[in-house]
Amino acid sequence: MSARILVVDDEPTIRKFIVRALEREGYEVESTSDGQKAYEMLMQSSFDVLLTDIRMDYLDGVGLLRRIKREQPLLAVILFTGHATVQTAIEALRYGAFDYLLKPVKNEHIIDTVAKALQFREQQQRRERLESIADQIVMALQPTSSTTAATDGKILTVGDIIVDTTAYKTFVRGESIHLTPTEFRLLAALASTPGQVWEYLPLVEKACGYQCSRDEARQIISTHVINLRHKLQIPEHEIGYVEVVRGVGYRLKSTE
Repeated sequence: MSARILVVDDEPTIRKFIVRALEREGYEVESTSDGQKAYEMLMQSSFDVLLTDIRMDYLDGVGLLRRIKREQPLLAVILFTGHATVQTAIEALRYGAFDYLLKPVKNEHIIDTVAKALQFREQQQRRERLESIADQIVMALQPTSSTTAATDGKILTVGDIIVDTTAYKTFVRGESIHLTPTEFRLLAALASTPGQVWEYLPLVEKACGYQCSRDEARQIISTHVINLRHKLQIPEHEIGYVEVVRGVGYRLKSTE
């Protein structure tokens, strides 16, 4: 089954140019000129990659990226623009864009970037499947271990983040976001003591339910923190941002 791609640009000529280039590669492509319409299409149907212009009326590309990443964190999003700024580049990175292209974009560059985005998406999906299997194994082997600590019936609130440890749900600014079981337990641990530093080893034990060396713990947790930041989309200066305490561990920012 060919990958499904959504192209969003309010310039008809450019939109058709991109659609045709991708269709010639065998992709199933849909398009729209409206960011809000694109969001509705993404919520109603399944797509693998989103290519969107940044400057559009109603809902721009960065706004679309930010909204859809909360609902579909594995969607690969490629932004393109003819009016690049440092600010939009920073926002694209912060909110989890796969790439940031400058117009005019050559066919070869578009096709190559989409292929890489699909490969990256497949790797993310495979990793989530493996994490889910690992979580199930750990919980089956250690049903009374620290992996059950997130089910203590508390609702944790830090800034715009709400963690419901009874229902296993997470909300940011009132919107529900999807977290893997490991990411959820990681966030629940950090949110249970906002401002307090969690060292790598106890954080791995709390989130993953197993023990390892300090170096292994640092590498394991850093990957989950990167994914968690992308999904939470909390700016560095705001309460709730996952801060690194270099050489020690992490904490959830509790003051601005």
